[in-house]
Amino acid sequence: MPDELRLYLKERFAVQGPVSPGRFEAELAKRMGSPARREPLLKAWRAYLAGGGREAVRSFYREVLKVPKGEALVYGMHLPFLEFYAKEVPSRVEGRVLEVGAFTGALVGYLQRKRPELSWHALDGVEEAVALGRKRVPEVAWHLGWAEEVDLPPFDTLLLLSVFPEGLVDQDLESRLEPEAFWKRFSFFERLPLFARLLKPGGLLVYGHGPFLGKSPEGVEEGLRRFGFQAVERVGEGEYFLVLARRPEVLEAVWAEEALEEAPNLEPVAVLAEGPDLGRVRALLEAGQYAEVLALLPEGGEGEAAYLRGKALFALSRFAEAEEALRRALSEEAEDLRALVLVELGEYARAQGRLEALAVRGGRYRLALGRVYLAQGRYADALRQFVESGLPEAELYVREALERIAERMRRFAREGEWAEVSRRAEFVEDLSPSLLTREMLRLGLKAALLQGLFARAERYARRLADLDEAEGFLGLALAALRLRTPLDYRGEDLKGVEPYLTEALARAEIPEALLLLGILRKREGRHREALYLLERAAQHGEGEVAGLAYHHLAEVKRALGRPLKEVLGDHKRAHALKAYPAPYLFRLAQEALRGGEEVVARELLSRARDAGLGEVAEEDLKGLLSLLERLEGPWAAFHVLYQALGRTPEPPLELLALAYRLSRSFRESPEAEAVRGQYLAALYASGQAAEAEALLRAELAQNPQALEVLFDLAEHHEAQGSWRQAAEYWQKALEVALYREKDQELARELLRNLLFLRPHDESLLLYLEELKAVARGLKALGEEAKPPAETPEELLEEALPRFHGEHLLVVGGHTQLRSRLVPFLEGRGLRVDWFDADSAGVGKEALKRILNRLERAHGLMIVSSYVGHDLSEPVRLEAERLGIPVHIIPGRARGATGFLRALKAFAPELFKRALKGVQ
Repeated sequence: MPDELRLYLKERFAVQGPVSPGRFEAELAKRMGSPARREPLLKAWRAYLAGGGREAVRSFYREVLKVPKGEALVYGMHLPFLEFYAKEVPSRVEGRVLEVGAFTGALVGYLQRKRPELSWHALDGVEEAVALGRKRVPEVAWHLGWAEEVDLPPFDTLLLLSVFPEGLVDQDLESRLEPEAFWKRFSFFERLPLFARLLKPGGLLVYGHGPFLGKSPEGVEEGLRRFGFQAVERVGEGEYFLVLARRPEVLEAVWAEEALEEAPNLEPVAVLAEGPDLGRVRALLEAGQYAEVLALLPEGGEGEAAYLRGKALFALSRFAEAEEALRRALSEEAEDLRALVLVELGEYARAQGRLEALAVRGGRYRLALGRVYLAQGRYADALRQFVESGLPEAELYVREALERIAERMRRFAREGEWAEVSRRAEFVEDLSPSLLTREMLRLGLKAALLQGLFARAERYARRLADLDEAEGFLGLALAALRLRTPLDYRGEDLKGVEPYLTEALARAEIPEALLLLGILRKREGRHREALYLLERAAQHGEGEVAGLAYHHLAEVKRALGRPLKEVLGDHKRAHALKAYPAPYLFRLAQEALRGGEEVVARELLSRARDAGLGEVAEEDLKGLLSLLERLEGPWAAFHVLYQALGRTPEPPLELLALAYRLSRSFRESPEAEAVRGQYLAALYASGQAAEAEALLRAELAQNPQALEVLFDLAEHHEAQGSWRQAAEYWQKALEVALYREKDQELARELLRNLLFLRPHDESLLLYLEELKAVARGLKALGEEAKPPAETPEELLEEALPRFHGEHLLVVGGHTQLRSRLVPFLEGRGLRVDWFDADSAGVGKEALKRILNRLERAHGLMIVSSYVGHDLSEPVRLEAERLGIPVHIIPGRARGATGFLRALKAFAPELFKRALKGVQ
């Protein structure tokens, strides 16, 4: 049952668990935070606890409903009693049921779910609660008004659960009352008939006192009997009880005074002749004569005697004996005192629950509860209890709690958890600003500044300044400038806060104040004063503060004309403490090199490299390359430039020329080869064929056996139509591949090129015979070798399979390559549409012609070399969209046979596409 009720309350009313009345203010602080926002509810709560009557009840519940999930606080304080009611009430009610004081309907809604066959009604005098209840529990009929005044037809069952004492209970009331005191306190005989008129004759009255003080189940039972109620019975015991009774046809006319006069004389408790005189014992207790009290009261006594003995033992600090005596007293007052005894014995867990219920009474109970929280490490809760106890003896505990909170603030400050530091400072300030110690003010000031809470920072700084603390004046300066730290300074006007800075430095040499005042003097042109202040800031400061001081110190020394080495030395110290960005380090390196400090320039450049040269390359690539080449050599400059070219889609010719020049010292590396190819492509694209040829000749002069250079020169002369010169370079490449590289496959390809160019040159047969001889020699040595072609015609045709009318689209290459290959490919059964760079040109019309042919093609080949053109990318994208296979020949094509080799590898894709088209 409790689990079911708690789930219902959690889902519909956001009740997370029980809330002790003593924790009400702490829970409210968690939900609302600002003291100003929660002050109206706290005021209403205190009036409610003071027994302020109906208006206090109305005001309290109205303010509660203004708090986010505020009703959950009310139900949390009543939760144990709600669980008791939910267990005992459903099986006993009948007919039309009215709950008086239903608030927003949590209990009546739950009871309706347990007994849906009954007719359920709810009554409350707070208009806002009724409006919310109608939304939350629409299954119940709601009525607005106070039970003593409302005009409603009588009901079969009337529930007075935790409502009859409301408005009449104060925190000084005893937890248990005798019947006569109960009747008088709650005007029982005057008020009950006003409630009972809502009940039919024979109807069931269910009374529950709830969590309020002043309980008296005996008084309720006896009072109902005097009114004539029948079948009066009690359910439960101790704190949790219900009194059930049936209403008579007509209530007996009983008045409070008559009831007291007619109350039966209770039988006096039998006292042994030798028993103590309790009246005398009480008088001795009031007089402080505790030894006489102990002499009069025996050790094994019970009841009130045990209670009085326990009080005497507690006063004498004999706590273990006092706890035993109070345990035998079996009364609410004894249990209250026993909770204080348990605290003295260190039994904090056992005392906690009782003290939380008693904390609303204030005084020594709050003090004791604060000691419990202090022992548990709940320092904030402990401090709240000590302060609100109002006792002079709490001062010692207040100081201890503040010290513990300050220790936690120091730990959080070391860990960088400034929000936690700020939260604790704010909590202490909310309790009382006078509680904030100097250390708390310093930590709170720093936390507020780092969080950008400048109004709070100014408040803490002013408090510190009033205490003549240097940090306070610095805090006032930072708060006025809206700076979290001096490191955030971005040129704000410091003149307005100069008095704060000078006041701070008059009390202590704070590095931050020295730094800011030094920056101000530098901006004013008072460099001598700035030099002194910044030197002191750098000497006393730590971390980034010292780094910023060294930075400004270097600028001041530069303005004063100090040696460059000294200026750069301060910049190096600044960078070590507060890292400079790479561009700034680069500019310092340039300055050092201009000033003849090459060693310092190397060091600064190394620091800039550690910070990342990418940003420098974006700002001043040429300057960076010049510096790198001079200090670290061409490879360092080339490496940076090569990375920059990789990030540039279309690098300018100037940068490519520079990259080519830098790469000549390591021309054999893959990066140098790639740059040379890019540079050649750019030269061809810009129409500088002569410059490209000169470059290739220079490369060949450096390395006469460089195959790639020979290929490039051969293709260059083919593109120019210089067949004889092209054949010479192909022949040189053939000799290098055959005799130097011993690459038989490459030699076959180069020989094919020569046969294409000079088909009737019989001297080429000698190379074919060389290939045959090498193959025979390899076979004789037991190695596998590809059988050579017997005739030039076989050599030309072995590179390709036979085609059967497949349609191939080619983009790229040059006119001479196309003119030699198209007839050959068509002779092999392949239909070819070839758009070379020379004939296609650029423009929308050329692209449109290519795309029209592409739709009917079985495959697309792109000759990707520096003699290609810029139509290949849109054609490739369109082919991929149409599902046409694409083959890109990377690098140079190595003449006609390079293209044929690529076509042989691509042929299976052509056949697949053609077969799909036939199907």
